[in-house]
Amino acid sequence: MFSALKKLVGSEPAAQVKDKNIPAGLQSMNQSLQRRFAKGVQYNMKIVIRGDRNTGKSTLWHRLQGKKFQEEYIPTQEIQVTSIHWNYKTTDDVVKVEVWDVVDKGKGKKRGETLKLENEPQEQTESELALDAEFLDVYKNCNGVIMMFDITKQWTYNYILRELPKVPTHVPVCVLGNYRDMGEHRVVLPDDIRDFIAGLNRPLGSSYIHYAESSMKNGFGLKYLHRFFNIPFLQLQRETLLRQLETNQLDIDATLEELTVQQETEDQNYEM
Repeated sequence: MFSALKKLVGSEPAAQVKDKNIPAGLQSMNQSLQRRFAKGVQYNMKIVIRGDRNTGKSTLWHRLQGKKFQEEYIPTQEIQVTSIHWNYKTTDDVVKVEVWDVVDKGKGKKRGETLKLENEPQEQTESELALDAEFLDVYKNCNGVIMMFDITKQWTYNYILRELPKVPTHVPVCVLGNYRDMGEHRVVLPDDIRDFIAGLNRPLGSSYIHYAESSMKNGFGLKYLHRFFNIPFLQLQRETLLRQLETNQLDIDATLEELTVQQETEDQNYEM
């Protein structure tokens, strides 16, 4: 682990004098990482995590940030968003991935939750709107969806049956059967979800839906998810390149028109 860390941050030869601008205890970033981050963020990608309550969405949200597994279940009250940096294979493209942990129906905080004096009259508090899927269109500008269910709870699978057909067809989806470490108690079989996906009447040209299983407890399935990110990224890259090609053609047409006009000016009249 330490050798990999040294390789990441870069190690200096013992005889080499340290840069005086680098604080003690820190090492300079190696040239590969310097080149990568000097270019800045080339792509912004939005990934949405959806699923019923208690399916592991927030745990996955933390896992994608490199945090450890926490056994305690704490219900998430509203949508939470974080950004992670990811790169496609061995390219130098820096991709900023915005990960949304979506709550379908949130619990708003009460207004007026402040300290009150003993003799001050108590006003009736009102609940503020919660940031949830009823308040926001979570699929707006979305590049990929991870839809989770618990393989040991049928009602969480019913959520998939209800919500998966509502995902915009141009957005790739990874359906994730979580709690694989509790496989002896499973009630949903892999063939059930695969048959359901195969039976969806999606229009020609729709994006991909994949099924995988995971365990947030031991990290099983996280490598698969990391590779799944390739699909929304490549779609985003293709859309970006197509827009650039359109802009390129418009620039060519504009330049040809300018050249035509230029031919009629005095600048291009040799006699003058």
